[in-house]
Amino acid sequence: MIRKLPAELIREIAAGEVINAPVDVVKELVENALDAGASRLEVILQEGGTESITVRDNGVGIAREDLALATEAHSTSKLESLTAINTLGFRGEGLFAIRNAALIQLSSRPAKQLGGATLLAEGEELSLLEHPAPTGSSVTVSKLFHRLPARRQTLEHPATETKKILTLLSRYLLHHPQLRLKLVIDQTEHWNYAGGNFQEAVKFFWGPVTANRLLKIESEQAAFRLSGLLSRPELCRPRRDRLLLAVNGRPVRWPEALLKALLQAYRELLVSGQYPVGVLNLNLAANEVLVNTAPDKSRIRFLNEAKVAAFLQEAVTSMLSQHPLAPALPGLQTAEGVAPAPRQNFPKMRYLGTFRDLYLLAEAAGQLWVIDQHAAHERIIYEELIKRCRSEAPIELSVPELLTLSPEEAAGYLERREELALIGLVLEPFGSDTWRLRSIPAFLAGHSELLLEVVKGSLGRNSAEEAWRMVLGRLACLPAIKAGHKLANTEAQTLINTLGQCETPWACPHGRPTALVLSELELARRFGRRGIRAVQNVRT
Repeated sequence: MIRKLPAELIREIAAGEVINAPVDVVKELVENALDAGASRLEVILQEGGTESITVRDNGVGIAREDLALATEAHSTSKLESLTAINTLGFRGEGLFAIRNAALIQLSSRPAKQLGGATLLAEGEELSLLEHPAPTGSSVTVSKLFHRLPARRQTLEHPATETKKILTLLSRYLLHHPQLRLKLVIDQTEHWNYAGGNFQEAVKFFWGPVTANRLLKIESEQAAFRLSGLLSRPELCRPRRDRLLLAVNGRPVRWPEALLKALLQAYRELLVSGQYPVGVLNLNLAANEVLVNTAPDKSRIRFLNEAKVAAFLQEAVTSMLSQHPLAPALPGLQTAEGVAPAPRQNFPKMRYLGTFRDLYLLAEAAGQLWVIDQHAAHERIIYEELIKRCRSEAPIELSVPELLTLSPEEAAGYLERREELALIGLVLEPFGSDTWRLRSIPAFLAGHSELLLEVVKGSLGRNSAEEAWRMVLGRLACLPAIKAGHKLANTEAQTLINTLGQCETPWACPHGRPTALVLSELELARRFGRRGIRAVQNVRT
Protein backbone atom coordinates (compact mmCIF):
# COMPACT_ATOMS: atom_id res chain seq x y z
CA MET A 1 0.00 0.00 0.00
CA ILE A 2 1.36 3.40 -0.97
CA ARG A 3 1.19 6.05 1.71
CA LYS A 4 2.52 9.55 2.23
CA LEU A 5 5.56 9.68 4.49
CA PRO A 6 5.24 11.48 7.83
CA ALA A 7 6.60 15.03 7.91
CA GLU A 8 9.29 14.14 10.47
CA LEU A 9 10.60 11.31 8.28
CA ILE A 10 10.62 13.60 5.24
CA ARG A 11 12.74 16.09 7.17
CA GLU A 12 15.22 13.38 8.23
CA ILE A 13 15.56 12.20 4.63
CA ALA A 14 16.06 15.78 3.44
CA ALA A 15 18.75 16.37 6.07
CA GLY A 16 20.64 13.25 5.04
CA GLU A 17 20.50 14.04 1.32
CA VAL A 18 22.23 17.40 1.71
CA ILE A 19 24.16 17.06 5.00
CA ASN A 20 26.22 13.91 5.51
CA ALA A 21 29.15 15.36 7.45
CA PRO A 22 30.44 18.65 8.93
CA VAL A 23 32.14 19.48 5.62
CA ASP A 24 28.70 19.65 3.97
CA VAL A 25 27.56 22.21 6.54
CA VAL A 26 30.66 24.33 5.93
CA LYS A 27 30.13 24.09 2.16
CA GLU A 28 26.53 25.35 2.38
CA LEU A 29 27.44 28.21 4.71
CA VAL A 30 30.49 29.31 2.71
CA GLU A 31 28.48 29.29 -0.52
CA ASN A 32 25.77 31.38 1.14
CA ALA A 33 28.41 33.89 2.28
CA LEU A 34 29.92 34.14 -1.21
CA ASP A 35 26.49 34.55 -2.76
CA ALA A 36 25.87 37.36 -0.24
CA GLY A 37 28.92 39.21 -1.57
CA ALA A 38 31.13 38.60 1.46
CA SER A 39 34.77 39.69 1.23
CA ARG A 40 35.66 38.44 4.72
CA LEU A 41 34.94 35.11 6.42
CA GLU A 42 35.62 33.65 9.82
CA VAL A 43 35.20 29.90 10.32
CA ILE A 44 35.34 28.37 13.80
CA LEU A 45 35.36 24.59 14.34
CA GLN A 46 35.01 22.48 17.46
CA GLU A 47 35.94 18.79 17.32
CA GLY A 48 36.15 18.76 13.54
CA GLY A 49 32.75 20.43 13.31
CA THR A 50 30.98 17.53 15.00
CA GLU A 51 30.28 19.69 18.06
CA SER A 52 29.94 23.13 16.49
CA ILE A 53 30.61 25.13 13.34
CA THR A 54 30.44 28.91 13.13
CA VAL A 55 30.71 30.88 9.90
CA ARG A 56 30.68 34.68 10.06
CA ASP A 57 30.65 36.96 7.01
CA ASN A 58 30.30 40.61 6.05
CA GLY A 59 27.80 39.98 3.28
CA VAL A 60 24.49 41.76 2.61
CA GLY A 61 22.69 39.94 5.46
CA ILE A 62 19.13 38.68 5.81
CA ALA A 63 16.23 40.93 6.83
CA ARG A 64 14.68 40.28 10.23
CA GLU A 65 11.33 39.24 8.76
CA ASP A 66 13.00 36.73 6.40
CA LEU A 67 15.09 34.81 8.94
CA ALA A 68 12.49 32.15 9.72
CA LEU A 69 11.58 31.75 6.04
CA ALA A 70 15.26 31.25 5.14
CA THR A 71 15.29 27.93 7.00
CA GLU A 72 12.15 26.58 5.34
CA ALA A 73 12.29 23.98 2.57
CA HIS A 74 13.09 25.38 -0.88
CA SER A 75 12.95 28.99 0.28
CA THR A 76 15.54 31.14 -1.50
CA SER A 77 16.16 34.58 -2.93
CA LYS A 78 18.58 33.24 -5.52
CA LEU A 79 16.67 31.19 -8.06
CA GLU A 80 14.49 32.53 -10.84
CA SER A 81 15.16 30.02 -13.61
CA LEU A 82 17.02 26.71 -13.83
CA THR A 83 18.33 27.77 -17.25
CA ALA A 84 20.31 30.72 -15.84
CA ILE A 85 21.78 29.98 -12.39
CA ASN A 86 24.09 32.80 -11.30
CA THR A 87 24.76 31.76 -7.68
CA LEU A 88 26.57 28.91 -5.93
CA GLY A 89 23.48 27.95 -3.96
CA PHE A 90 20.06 27.95 -5.58
CA ARG A 91 17.84 25.12 -4.36
CA GLY A 92 16.89 26.62 -1.02
CA GLU A 93 17.52 23.38 0.83
CA GLY A 94 20.82 24.01 2.63
CA LEU A 95 19.61 25.83 5.74
CA PHE A 96 16.49 23.66 5.88
CA ALA A 97 18.61 20.48 5.86
CA ILE A 98 20.97 21.91 8.52
CA ARG A 99 18.00 22.90 10.70
CA ASN A 100 16.73 19.33 10.66
CA ALA A 101 20.16 17.81 11.26
CA ALA A 102 21.34 20.07 14.08
CA LEU A 103 20.69 23.12 16.23
CA ILE A 104 21.11 26.26 14.14
CA GLN A 105 21.61 29.82 15.39
CA LEU A 106 21.29 32.36 12.56
CA SER A 107 22.14 36.00 13.28
CA SER A 108 22.01 38.68 10.60
CA ARG A 109 21.62 42.36 9.80
CA PRO A 110 21.39 44.09 6.41
CA ALA A 111 23.19 47.44 6.23
CA LYS A 112 19.95 49.47 6.10
CA GLN A 113 18.24 47.62 8.97
CA LEU A 114 18.31 49.14 12.45
CA GLY A 115 19.67 46.41 14.71
CA GLY A 116 19.99 42.71 14.02
CA ALA A 117 18.15 39.56 14.98
CA THR A 118 18.92 35.95 15.83
CA LEU A 119 16.84 32.94 14.90
CA LEU A 120 17.20 29.76 16.97
CA ALA A 121 15.89 26.76 15.05
CA GLU A 122 15.84 23.05 15.78
CA GLY A 123 13.36 20.89 13.96
CA GLU A 124 9.97 22.55 14.35
CA GLU A 125 11.03 24.80 17.22
CA LEU A 126 11.77 28.42 16.30
CA SER A 127 12.47 31.53 18.35
CA LEU A 128 13.53 35.05 17.32
CA LEU A 129 15.55 37.51 19.36
CA GLU A 130 16.33 41.12 18.35
CA HIS A 131 19.60 42.79 19.36
CA PRO A 132 22.42 45.06 18.08
CA ALA A 133 24.62 43.39 15.44
CA PRO A 134 27.22 44.24 12.79
CA THR A 135 26.35 44.08 9.10
CA GLY A 136 26.45 40.58 7.70
CA SER A 137 25.54 37.14 8.99
CA SER A 138 26.76 34.66 11.58
CA VAL A 139 25.61 31.04 11.61
CA THR A 140 26.43 28.57 14.37
CA VAL A 141 25.53 24.92 13.85
CA SER A 142 25.90 22.63 16.86
CA LYS A 143 25.11 19.10 17.95
CA LEU A 144 25.16 17.73 14.42
CA PHE A 145 22.93 14.64 14.08
CA HIS A 146 22.30 14.52 17.84
CA ARG A 147 18.67 13.62 17.08
CA LEU A 148 19.77 11.14 14.39
CA PRO A 149 22.12 8.76 16.28
CA ALA A 150 22.55 6.38 13.35
CA ARG A 151 23.90 9.18 11.19
CA ARG A 152 26.10 10.53 13.98
CA GLN A 153 27.78 7.14 14.31
CA THR A 154 28.89 7.39 10.67
CA LEU A 155 30.96 10.51 11.39
CA GLU A 156 34.70 9.94 11.28
CA HIS A 157 37.39 10.95 13.75
CA PRO A 158 37.41 14.74 14.34
CA ALA A 159 40.88 14.96 12.79
CA THR A 160 39.57 13.33 9.61
CA GLU A 161 36.52 15.60 9.51
CA THR A 162 38.82 18.60 10.02
CA LYS A 163 41.01 17.50 7.14
CA LYS A 164 37.98 17.36 4.82
CA ILE A 165 36.99 20.89 5.81
CA LEU A 166 40.53 22.18 5.29
CA THR A 167 40.54 20.70 1.80
CA LEU A 168 37.18 22.29 1.03
CA LEU A 169 38.16 25.74 2.31
CA SER A 170 41.48 25.71 0.47
CA ARG A 171 39.63 24.86 -2.75
CA TYR A 172 37.21 27.79 -2.38
CA LEU A 173 40.00 30.21 -1.47
CA LEU A 174 42.14 29.15 -4.42
CA HIS A 175 39.24 29.97 -6.74
CA HIS A 176 38.24 33.12 -4.77
CA PRO A 177 41.70 34.41 -3.78
CA GLN A 178 40.43 37.91 -2.96
CA LEU A 179 38.45 36.53 -0.01
CA ARG A 180 39.95 37.11 3.45
CA LEU A 181 39.62 34.14 5.78
CA LYS A 182 40.33 33.45 9.41
CA LEU A 183 40.08 29.83 10.54
CA VAL A 184 39.98 28.79 14.19
CA ILE A 185 40.13 25.10 15.15
CA ASP A 186 39.51 24.13 18.77
CA GLN A 187 40.34 27.64 20.09
CA THR A 188 43.57 27.82 18.05
CA GLU A 189 43.98 30.11 15.06
CA HIS A 190 45.22 27.99 12.14
CA TRP A 191 44.78 30.26 9.13
CA ASN A 192 44.68 34.00 8.73
CA TYR A 193 44.68 34.58 4.99
CA ALA A 194 44.68 38.27 4.11
CA GLY A 195 43.29 37.92 0.60
CA GLY A 196 45.05 38.73 -2.66
CA ASN A 197 45.53 37.29 -6.15
CA PHE A 198 45.91 33.75 -7.47
CA GLN A 199 49.66 33.79 -6.89
CA GLU A 200 49.27 34.72 -3.23
CA ALA A 201 46.60 32.08 -2.66
CA VAL A 202 48.74 29.35 -4.23
CA LYS A 203 51.73 30.48 -2.19
CA PHE A 204 49.62 30.29 0.99
CA PHE A 205 48.41 26.74 0.36
CA TRP A 206 51.00 25.08 -1.89
CA GLY A 207 54.10 27.05 -0.96
CA PRO A 208 56.37 29.54 -2.75
CA VAL A 209 58.28 26.92 -4.75
CA THR A 210 55.10 25.84 -6.53
CA ALA A 211 53.76 29.38 -6.84
CA ASN A 212 56.93 30.57 -8.56
CA ARG A 213 56.67 27.84 -11.20
CA LEU A 214 53.14 28.72 -12.30
CA LEU A 215 52.35 30.88 -15.31
CA LYS A 216 49.56 33.44 -15.34
CA ILE A 217 46.78 32.87 -17.85
CA GLU A 218 44.24 35.50 -18.91
CA SER A 219 42.10 35.01 -22.00
CA GLU A 220 38.78 36.37 -23.17
CA GLN A 221 36.84 35.52 -26.30
CA ALA A 222 33.24 36.52 -26.94
CA ALA A 223 31.25 35.17 -23.96
CA PHE A 224 34.14 33.12 -22.53
CA ARG A 225 36.78 34.23 -20.05
CA LEU A 226 39.59 32.16 -18.54
CA SER A 227 41.87 33.28 -15.71
CA GLY A 228 44.21 31.67 -13.21
CA LEU A 229 47.57 29.93 -13.14
CA LEU A 230 49.07 26.88 -14.87
CA SER A 231 52.41 25.20 -14.31
CA ARG A 232 55.45 25.07 -16.50
CA PRO A 233 55.88 21.59 -18.04
CA GLU A 234 58.55 20.51 -15.56
CA LEU A 235 56.05 20.87 -12.69
CA CYS A 236 53.63 18.01 -13.18
CA ARG A 237 51.99 15.26 -11.17
CA PRO A 238 50.66 11.76 -11.91
CA ARG A 239 47.30 12.78 -10.40
CA ARG A 240 44.85 15.63 -10.97
CA ASP A 241 44.69 16.59 -7.31
CA ARG A 242 46.34 19.96 -7.93
CA LEU A 243 44.68 20.79 -11.23
CA LEU A 244 41.57 22.68 -10.17
CA LEU A 245 38.68 24.13 -12.18
CA ALA A 246 35.83 26.44 -11.24
CA VAL A 247 33.03 27.41 -13.59
CA ASN A 248 31.35 30.73 -12.80
CA GLY A 249 32.98 30.61 -9.36
CA ARG A 250 31.78 27.07 -8.58
CA PRO A 251 34.52 24.45 -7.92
CA VAL A 252 33.69 21.48 -10.15
CA ARG A 253 35.13 18.24 -11.39
CA TRP A 254 36.86 18.39 -14.74
CA PRO A 255 34.61 17.46 -17.67
CA GLU A 256 36.63 14.94 -19.68
CA ALA A 257 36.37 16.97 -22.89
CA LEU A 258 37.92 20.03 -21.20
CA LEU A 259 40.67 17.99 -19.54
CA LYS A 260 41.54 16.43 -22.88
CA ALA A 261 41.68 19.89 -24.48
CA LEU A 262 44.01 21.13 -21.75
CA LEU A 263 46.41 18.19 -22.14
CA GLN A 264 46.32 18.58 -25.91
CA ALA A 265 47.50 22.16 -25.48
CA TYR A 266 50.60 20.90 -23.64
CA ARG A 267 51.14 18.11 -26.19
CA GLU A 268 54.64 16.60 -25.92
CA LEU A 269 55.64 19.10 -23.24
CA LEU A 270 54.13 16.66 -20.73
CA VAL A 271 55.04 13.01 -20.32
CA SER A 272 52.07 10.71 -20.85
CA GLY A 273 50.15 10.11 -17.63
CA GLN A 274 51.26 13.40 -16.07
CA TYR A 275 49.07 16.42 -15.33
CA PRO A 276 50.00 20.07 -14.90
CA VAL A 277 49.40 21.95 -11.67
CA GLY A 278 47.14 24.97 -11.58
CA VAL A 279 43.96 26.81 -10.69
CA LEU A 280 41.62 27.87 -13.48
CA ASN A 281 38.47 29.98 -13.32
CA LEU A 282 36.23 29.69 -16.37
CA ASN A 283 33.42 32.20 -16.76
CA LEU A 284 30.66 32.12 -19.34
CA ALA A 285 27.01 33.07 -19.68
CA ALA A 286 24.82 31.40 -17.07
CA ASN A 287 22.48 30.04 -19.74
CA GLU A 288 25.41 28.20 -21.40
CA VAL A 289 26.01 25.82 -18.49
CA LEU A 290 23.79 23.37 -16.58
CA VAL A 291 24.69 23.08 -12.90
CA ASN A 292 21.63 21.24 -11.60
CA THR A 293 22.99 17.85 -12.71
CA ALA A 294 24.35 16.31 -9.47
CA PRO A 295 23.18 16.42 -5.81
CA ASP A 296 26.51 17.88 -4.64
CA LYS A 297 26.63 20.34 -7.57
CA SER A 298 30.18 19.22 -8.38
CA ARG A 299 29.43 18.16 -11.96
CA ILE A 300 28.30 20.54 -14.67
CA ARG A 301 27.36 20.27 -18.35
CA PHE A 302 27.88 22.74 -21.14
CA LEU A 303 25.31 23.33 -23.84
CA ASN A 304 28.16 23.65 -26.36
CA GLU A 305 31.00 21.66 -24.85
CA ALA A 306 33.07 21.50 -28.03
CA LYS A 307 33.11 25.28 -28.31
CA VAL A 308 34.19 25.68 -24.67
CA ALA A 309 36.92 23.02 -25.06
CA ALA A 310 38.25 24.74 -28.19
CA PHE A 311 38.44 28.07 -26.35
CA LEU A 312 40.27 26.47 -23.42
CA GLN A 313 42.79 24.72 -25.66
CA GLU A 314 43.50 27.87 -27.65
CA ALA A 315 43.92 29.93 -24.48
CA VAL A 316 46.40 27.48 -22.93
CA THR A 317 48.32 27.04 -26.19
CA SER A 318 48.64 30.82 -26.50
CA MET A 319 49.82 31.14 -22.89
CA LEU A 320 52.51 28.47 -23.32
CA SER A 321 53.74 30.03 -26.58
CA GLN A 322 54.52 33.27 -24.76
CA HIS A 323 57.14 31.70 -22.50
CA PRO A 324 60.51 30.03 -23.17
CA LEU A 325 59.84 26.42 -22.18
CA ALA A 326 62.29 23.58 -22.02
CA PRO A 327 60.14 20.56 -22.92
CA ALA A 328 60.40 17.43 -20.82
CA LEU A 329 62.36 14.60 -22.42
CA PRO A 330 60.00 12.35 -24.36
CA GLY A 331 59.24 8.99 -22.83
CA LEU A 332 61.67 6.27 -23.92
CA GLN A 333 60.11 4.04 -26.55
CA THR A 334 61.29 0.44 -26.31
CA ALA A 335 62.68 -0.70 -29.65
CA GLU A 336 61.08 -3.64 -31.38
CA GLY A 337 62.53 -6.86 -30.03
CA VAL A 338 63.58 -5.27 -26.73
CA ALA A 339 61.12 -5.75 -23.87
CA PRO A 340 61.05 -5.18 -20.10
CA ALA A 341 62.62 -8.04 -18.17
CA PRO A 342 60.06 -10.85 -17.84
CA ARG A 343 58.40 -11.33 -14.46
CA GLN A 344 60.00 -14.64 -13.55
CA ASN A 345 62.89 -15.66 -11.33
CA PHE A 346 65.75 -13.30 -11.96
CA PRO A 347 68.37 -15.39 -13.83
CA LYS A 348 71.98 -15.81 -12.79
CA MET A 349 73.94 -13.51 -15.08
CA ARG A 350 77.51 -13.03 -16.21
CA TYR A 351 78.68 -9.43 -16.43
CA LEU A 352 80.05 -8.44 -19.85
CA GLY A 353 80.70 -4.73 -19.74
CA THR A 354 79.27 -1.25 -19.31
CA PHE A 355 77.80 1.23 -21.77
CA ARG A 356 77.99 4.99 -21.07
CA ASP A 357 78.95 4.36 -17.43
CA LEU A 358 75.29 3.68 -16.65
CA TYR A 359 74.04 0.52 -18.36
CA LEU A 360 75.47 -2.83 -17.34
CA LEU A 361 75.54 -5.49 -20.04
CA ALA A 362 75.18 -9.11 -18.98
CA GLU A 363 74.26 -12.46 -20.48
CA ALA A 364 72.07 -15.28 -19.19
CA ALA A 365 70.39 -18.23 -20.89
CA GLY A 366 71.00 -17.02 -24.42
CA GLN A 367 69.78 -13.51 -23.70
CA LEU A 368 71.46 -10.12 -23.55
CA TRP A 369 70.48 -8.08 -20.49
CA VAL A 370 70.84 -4.31 -20.11
CA ILE A 371 70.63 -3.15 -16.49
CA ASP A 372 70.31 0.45 -15.30
CA GLN A 373 72.89 0.57 -12.49
CA HIS A 374 71.17 3.48 -10.70
CA ALA A 375 67.69 1.90 -10.82
CA ALA A 376 69.12 -1.46 -9.72
CA HIS A 377 70.99 0.05 -6.77
CA GLU A 378 67.86 2.02 -5.79
CA ARG A 379 65.86 -1.24 -5.63
CA ILE A 380 68.56 -2.93 -3.50
CA ILE A 381 68.76 -0.04 -1.01
CA TYR A 382 64.97 0.29 -0.91
CA GLU A 383 64.47 -3.33 0.08
CA GLU A 384 67.23 -3.07 2.67
CA LEU A 385 65.41 -0.09 4.22
CA ILE A 386 62.14 -2.04 4.29
CA LYS A 387 63.84 -4.96 6.05
CA ARG A 388 65.38 -2.62 8.63
CA CYS A 389 61.99 -1.03 9.29
CA ARG A 390 60.54 -4.46 9.96
CA SER A 391 63.37 -5.82 12.09
CA GLU A 392 64.95 -2.92 14.02
CA ALA A 393 63.36 -1.30 17.05
CA PRO A 394 62.69 2.45 16.75
CA ILE A 395 65.00 4.89 18.52
CA GLU A 396 63.75 7.25 21.23
CA LEU A 397 65.35 10.64 20.67
CA SER A 398 67.29 11.87 23.69
CA VAL A 399 66.79 15.44 22.46
CA PRO A 400 63.41 15.61 20.68
CA GLU A 401 63.36 17.51 17.37
CA LEU A 402 60.82 20.33 16.90
CA LEU A 403 58.94 20.49 13.60
CA THR A 404 56.39 22.87 12.12
CA LEU A 405 53.38 21.23 10.49
CA SER A 406 50.68 22.93 8.45
CA PRO A 407 47.05 22.37 9.57
CA GLU A 408 46.61 19.80 6.78
CA GLU A 409 49.78 17.95 7.79
CA ALA A 410 48.78 17.98 11.47
CA ALA A 411 45.33 16.63 10.61
CA GLY A 412 46.98 13.98 8.41
CA TYR A 413 49.24 12.91 11.26
CA LEU A 414 46.38 12.61 13.75
CA GLU A 415 44.47 10.54 11.22
CA ARG A 416 47.28 8.01 10.74
CA ARG A 417 49.13 8.28 14.05
CA GLU A 418 48.73 4.59 14.93
CA GLU A 419 50.03 3.38 11.56
CA LEU A 420 53.08 5.63 11.73
CA ALA A 421 53.80 4.50 15.30
CA LEU A 422 54.16 0.93 14.02
CA ILE A 423 57.17 2.00 11.95
CA GLY A 424 58.61 4.04 14.80
CA LEU A 425 57.53 7.57 13.84
CA VAL A 426 55.96 9.28 16.88
CA LEU A 427 55.14 12.99 17.26
CA GLU A 428 53.61 15.01 20.09
CA PRO A 429 51.94 18.44 19.93
CA PHE A 430 54.11 21.23 21.29
CA GLY A 431 51.83 24.23 21.02
CA SER A 432 50.24 25.97 18.02
CA ASP A 433 51.64 24.47 14.81
CA THR A 434 54.79 23.05 16.44
CA TRP A 435 55.25 19.31 17.01
CA ARG A 436 57.91 17.35 18.87
CA LEU A 437 59.48 14.30 17.19
CA ARG A 438 59.89 11.69 19.94
CA SER A 439 60.99 8.53 18.11
CA ILE A 440 62.22 7.57 14.64
CA PRO A 441 63.01 4.37 12.70
CA ALA A 442 66.50 3.14 13.57
CA PHE A 443 68.00 3.62 10.11
CA LEU A 444 67.42 7.41 10.37
CA ALA A 445 69.75 7.73 13.35
CA GLY A 446 72.52 10.14 12.45
CA HIS A 447 70.56 11.66 9.54
CA SER A 448 68.92 14.64 11.23
CA GLU A 449 68.90 16.53 7.93
CA LEU A 450 66.36 14.04 6.57
CA LEU A 451 63.90 14.09 9.48
CA LEU A 452 61.73 16.95 8.21
CA GLU A 453 61.53 15.44 4.73
CA VAL A 454 60.63 12.02 6.15
CA VAL A 455 57.85 13.36 8.41
CA LYS A 456 56.28 15.59 5.79
CA GLY A 457 56.60 12.91 3.13
CA SER A 458 54.83 10.42 5.41
CA LEU A 459 51.81 12.74 5.56
CA GLY A 460 51.52 13.56 1.89
CA ARG A 461 49.78 10.57 0.36
CA ASN A 462 46.41 8.82 0.47
CA SER A 463 47.49 6.15 2.95
CA ALA A 464 50.28 5.74 5.47
CA GLU A 465 51.65 2.69 3.65
CA GLU A 466 51.77 4.47 0.29
CA ALA A 467 53.29 7.57 1.90
CA TRP A 468 55.98 5.55 3.64
CA ARG A 469 56.90 3.67 0.48
CA MET A 470 57.32 6.99 -1.31
CA VAL A 471 59.57 8.22 1.52
CA LEU A 472 61.72 5.09 1.40
CA GLY A 473 61.95 5.37 -2.38
CA ARG A 474 63.21 8.92 -2.01
CA LEU A 475 65.74 7.90 0.65
CA ALA A 476 66.94 5.01 -1.53
CA CYS A 477 67.57 7.40 -4.41
CA LEU A 478 69.96 9.63 -2.49
CA PRO A 479 72.91 7.20 -1.97
CA ALA A 480 72.29 5.05 -5.07
CA ILE A 481 75.05 4.82 -7.68
CA LYS A 482 74.58 7.61 -10.19
CA ALA A 483 75.11 7.73 -13.95
CA GLY A 484 78.77 8.28 -14.72
CA HIS A 485 80.03 6.33 -11.73
CA LYS A 486 82.50 3.72 -13.01
CA LEU A 487 82.20 0.26 -11.49
CA ALA A 488 84.93 -2.34 -11.35
CA ASN A 489 84.07 -5.72 -12.85
CA THR A 490 83.65 -7.32 -9.42
CA GLU A 491 81.45 -4.42 -8.24
CA ALA A 492 79.23 -4.69 -11.30
CA GLN A 493 78.87 -8.46 -10.90
CA THR A 494 78.05 -8.03 -7.20
CA LEU A 495 75.40 -5.43 -8.03
CA ILE A 496 73.75 -7.77 -10.54
CA ASN A 497 73.84 -10.71 -8.12
CA THR A 498 72.37 -8.64 -5.28
CA LEU A 499 69.59 -7.33 -7.53
CA GLY A 500 68.64 -10.92 -8.31
CA GLN A 501 68.16 -11.59 -4.59
CA CYS A 502 65.55 -8.82 -4.22
CA GLU A 503 61.88 -9.63 -3.73
CA THR A 504 60.95 -7.45 -6.67
CA PRO A 505 64.05 -7.00 -8.85
CA TRP A 506 62.16 -5.87 -11.92
CA ALA A 507 61.53 -2.20 -11.06
CA CYS A 508 63.03 0.63 -9.03
CA PRO A 509 60.93 2.14 -6.18
CA HIS A 510 59.54 4.73 -8.60
CA GLY A 511 58.20 2.17 -11.08
CA ARG A 512 60.92 2.38 -13.76
CA PRO A 513 62.26 -0.93 -15.08
CA THR A 514 65.66 -2.00 -13.78
CA ALA A 515 66.46 -4.18 -16.79
CA LEU A 516 65.69 -4.76 -20.46
CA VAL A 517 66.32 -8.04 -22.23
CA LEU A 518 67.10 -8.95 -25.84
CA SER A 519 67.03 -12.56 -27.01
CA GLU A 520 69.70 -14.11 -29.21
CA LEU A 521 66.94 -15.16 -31.60
CA GLU A 522 65.99 -11.53 -32.15
CA LEU A 523 69.66 -10.61 -32.71
CA ALA A 524 69.97 -13.41 -35.26
CA ARG A 525 66.89 -12.15 -37.07
CA ARG A 526 68.22 -8.59 -37.10
CA PHE A 527 71.58 -9.72 -38.52
CA GLY A 528 69.89 -11.94 -41.13
CA ARG A 529 71.12 -15.19 -39.60
CA ARG A 530 69.13 -18.38 -39.97
CA GLY A 531 69.06 -19.25 -36.28
CA ILE A 532 70.87 -19.16 -32.99
CA ARG A 533 74.19 -20.80 -32.30
CA ALA A 534 73.94 -24.41 -31.19
CA VAL A 535 77.40 -24.52 -29.65
CA GLN A 536 78.79 -21.83 -27.34
CA ASN A 537 82.27 -21.62 -28.90
CA VAL A 538 81.37 -21.75 -32.59
CA ARG A 539 82.64 -18.78 -34.62
CA THR A 540 81.50 -17.78 -38.10
